[in-house]
Order: sequence, then structure tokens, then C-alpha cells
Amino acid sequence: MNNPHLARIASATERLLVTVSGLDDVAVAEPSLLPGWDRALLITHLAANADGVRRAVEAAGRGKIGEQYPGGRPARDAEIEAGRGRPALELERRLCTACDQLAGALVSAREEVWDAPALTTHGEVKVGPGLVVGRLREVEVHHVDLNCAYGPEDWPFAWVVEEMDRAMLGLPSRLPPDTAVVLAATDTDQHWVAGSGEAVEISGTTAALFAWVTGRASVVGDQECPPLKPWS
Repeated sequence: MNNPHLARIASATERLLVTVSGLDDVAVAEPSLLPGWDRALLITHLAANADGVRRAVEAAGRGKIGEQYPGGRPARDAEIEAGRGRPALELERRLCTACDQLAGALVSAREEVWDAPALTTHGEVKVGPGLVVGRLREVEVHHVDLNCAYGPEDWPFAWVVEEMDRAMLGLPSRLPPDTAVVLAATDTDQHWVAGSGEAVEISGTTAALFAWVTGRASVVGDQECPPLKPWS
């Protein structure tokens, strides 16, 4: 699979692994920014997600429809929970192995795999748009969730702009009733509008706006933003 997303995933993964390599047993047991998740669970999730994408890619290469998480959400959740209490070195090795194996599967995959179907816990998607692009999103967003000095301002700018456009599609259903938002990026001339009703104008960098849209921030600049339903 010769796709520009592969290089972006590789760069994002390298940054993530540098962060994880700096964590000790005490640090991995500390809370992440995800409610109820410590860092060990989040690292385990990132490894399990890599394994799931790899399974789907490999299955598509064999002409099959792969299941990202065999056993569905209960099996996925159980695999993540198994990471609780694991030592830092074990978690790091697990993540490194999963990321390396995924990279190998992506590089060797044929072009037609990009548009092949796969099954996720949300239903059927295409491998490329649904899983490969999603893998980059998982790495970048959850890197911030680790709460280890990697913040929204560290996200690659071009990626944030692309993800903003995607995330805005689902924003109207996550806004409070009778609320509209007008988002103005201060580092570009871009604007996004969502919802209906009384308009709230929010200005900030593209990364700060995306952090709010994804539920990673409640304030943009000095402005308290409307509460949102969970992002997925």
C-alpha cells in the first residue's frame, strides 16, 4: 500500500513511542486525560488498535473481510482492561511490537486493500478511510490523552485541518439543543459553522478548536465553550 498516510502514521508513531519510553511503572499507573483510564490502559488500547488494523489489512489482502476486534466490543474492552497494572517496560514492548507489525502489513499491502471492507465495533467500513486514516487519528489524539507534555499545539497542522473537516460533520448532533457555533481559526482564514439556534462564536487556533471539538478541551483561548456529547 503506497499511501501518504503511511509516512504520517510512522512519524506520529515515532513521537508516541518516544513518550511511552520515558514512562516508568509509577507513571503508567497514573490517570490519563480519559475519565477512568490510567496510562497503562491507554497504551494497551493503542497496541490493541494497531493489532486490529493489522488483522483487517491482512484479511483484506487474502480477499477476506477482517474483523478489527474478534468478539466485538466485549473482547476489545477485556483486552484493554488486561493492561491495568502492567509494568511500563512490558507495555512499551507490547506497543512497539504491535506498531512494527502494523507498519509491515501496511507497507506490503496491495493498493486494492485501501477500498476493501472490514468490520469494526461500529459496523462495516473500508480499510483505508475507516481504519488506516483512523489509526493516525488514534495515535495523535490519544498521545495527547497520555498527558505527558504532548498537547494539541504539537499536532501536525495539515492533519488538524483535515480532521477538523471530518469532525465537523458529526458536531451538530453533539451540541446542546438550540445551539449553533461559528468557529474561526486565528491561524488561517477558515470558518466552520454547525448547529441551529442561538450562535456562539469561538475563535482560536485550529488545534485549539479541534481539541474542543474532540472533547479534549472545554476552553478555547479564554472562552468557555458549550458542552458537547462524547466524540467518537
